[in-house]
Amino acid sequence: MKAVVVGAGAAGLAATYRLRKGGVEVTALEERERAGGRLAGAARDGFILDLGAQFFFRFFDTTFSLCRELGLAEQVVPFPFKAGTWREGRLHPLTVGLDPRPLWRDRRDLLRFRLLTPRGAWQAARLLSLMVRRRRDLHFVDYGNALDLDGESLAELVLRRGGGEALEFFFQPLASTLTLGEPEEVGAAYGMALAWYALHGLFTLREGMGSLADGLSRECGDSLLLSTPARRIVIESKAVRGVETGAGFLDADVVICATTASRALRLLPDLPEEMRKVLRGVRYSSCCHAMFGLPRRLLPEGWYAVALPRAARSPLSGFTDNSIKSCRYAPPGAGMLHCFTYGKHARELNAARDEEVLALLLDEVRRYAPSPPADPVFGEIRRWEEAVCLSPPGMLRQVTRLKRESREEIRGLYLAGEYLFMPSVEGALRSGMDAAETAMRA
Repeated sequence: MKAVVVGAGAAGLAATYRLRKGGVEVTALEERERAGGRLAGAARDGFILDLGAQFFFRFFDTTFSLCRELGLAEQVVPFPFKAGTWREGRLHPLTVGLDPRPLWRDRRDLLRFRLLTPRGAWQAARLLSLMVRRRRDLHFVDYGNALDLDGESLAELVLRRGGGEALEFFFQPLASTLTLGEPEEVGAAYGMALAWYALHGLFTLREGMGSLADGLSRECGDSLLLSTPARRIVIESKAVRGVETGAGFLDADVVICATTASRALRLLPDLPEEMRKVLRGVRYSSCCHAMFGLPRRLLPEGWYAVALPRAARSPLSGFTDNSIKSCRYAPPGAGMLHCFTYGKHARELNAARDEEVLALLLDEVRRYAPSPPADPVFGEIRRWEEAVCLSPPGMLRQVTRLKRESREEIRGLYLAGEYLFMPSVEGALRSGMDAAETAMRA
């Protein structure tokens, strides 16, 4: 069997890795100069930069299994999820999670917590009760039992089961920070699963999130063809024939299209209309992601993030100091500031000059940071036209049908990407592994 994987992000790397382990002759095409996609990382001046994905959740079984296989198990480390949320001119700190130990450690913050009024706290408690009752259904990969929640947006569910205050000062900042979109754009099943996963803690790799992409890239070896964009996946008589590239045509018995849904639509013009209709329904947020190396930490001891409700009218969904994630992320005492824009602000800033963006966002951080940031050691920008798959209402149901039809419609064609599950690194990696294993069985 000869296989071609289109795209070498998390899904494409996982598929290529699994095919190579199975003894399959495989070529992975990546249009960029480096593999990794939204799992990529970088290093600069002693700082580690997570360019895309920022953390793993506790229940990422496929992710942690791959870390063990690649010798990265000892690099997996938890880090505190303590955040300040802005309301009425001040930050209200809260340790997010169900682990009683950090909650007890930060009990004074909890006792002084004033982000929500008693009414808002009651609204949030009702929604937490719903998450506890549905906890076995709120699963990023095995989400079938949560499809009844997929017919409405997260905002609609929160307003119906909780109320406006819980939406605007808890679920909206959480959803916008994690998806870079609005809760009206996110399906209720996905939004509630995100909140439930977040309550169970955050993890990273000691040497940065990109360590996993780098480890997979090393294992994929000479199967990776970088700076080689695919132009078209050729289908004839309901079977794949290969992939057109700028360097020529690659014959293939199997093609795994491990790209975003929008890119898959461009590469697969001959897909049946029903499959194209599902792919057209997948939506992505945009982000202009600015990173600053700081000579000292920005946030108080133990803090990871600041979340900004949309009532603040900021272009930022929030910002983080990644130096808390592990001692390798920044030199001793230094800070690693990440700023995340979203919505129309992200689209506007993605078209602006670097120096304008860096100056504007650093000034924006000064409005909300407990202490003003020192002059940065450096500033970098990563522009994402398609940052995070939003999983809008109804998408999970449609994708469930798409996965079934894609196996039946085109022989030798397999799709992979985070949109095939609840969007996440875990979903991307799992989709790549599933596509490779299904192709080998077939």
